[in-house]
Amino acid sequence: MTFGRSGAASVVLNVGGARYSLSRDLLKDFPLRRVSRLHGCRSERDVLEVCDDYDRERNEYFFDRHSEAFGFILLYVRGHGKLRFAPRMCELSFYNEMIYWGLEGAHLEYCCQRRLDDRMSDTYTFYSADELGAQGRDEARPGDAEAAPSRRWLERMRRTFEEPTSSLAAQILASVSVVFVIVSMVVLCASTLPDWRAAAADNRSLDDRSRIIEAICIGWFTAECIVRFIISKNKCWL
Repeated sequence: MTFGRSGAASVVLNVGGARYSLSRDLLKDFPLRRVSRLHGCRSERDVLEVCDDYDRERNEYFFDRHSEAFGFILLYVRGHGKLRFAPRMCELSFYNEMIYWGLEGAHLEYCCQRRLDDRMSDTYTFYSADELGAQGRDEARPGDAEAAPSRRWLERMRRTFEEPTSSLAAQILASVSVVFVIVSMVVLCASTLPDWRAAAADNRSLDDRSRIIEAICIGWFTAECIVRFIISKNKCWL
């Protein structure tokens, strides 16, 4: 890197007001492509193609980007854990920050990849519905206009069933499912015990209650399976 104040051993990255000091030797092989490009800058024009502004005297390079997102990305490339979305930040906005710095969606933790896919799908559905409405009622097919709300509803349902942390309803649904699993396992294990069988043989009401509980659990699992099949994107894999 020949541009900048000669003799300086480090450079400063100013990302949205947050300052990070890096050794010049680290720039060349830095995991973030945009940062590593600073190593090859030979002129002011080269620098301004990489960052938004610079201070040559202080070797400080300014990036008008989201500081918190960059902090998460920097921790990831330095080997501190896995890459997840920054709290209270839109998935698409964080993904744009990743693309800017030179990362791809594959670097995200699997659960965050799912969230990103869902958000992209919701955005595509939303804008597709807007474009359909902009074409005019004469050109738009009535069936497509009516299908857009249904698609959005299916996306919300799918997220509720597949992402327990996506909403309060999803958390409640996941908790109820776990309760049914535990209850069914307890009843199943208890029914194999000799003492239970003897008690059920002597007490008809106990046997009836266990059968009712078992029927309710089976009904819940069947209903959940049917709903998951209906809202799934690719039903061939079910």
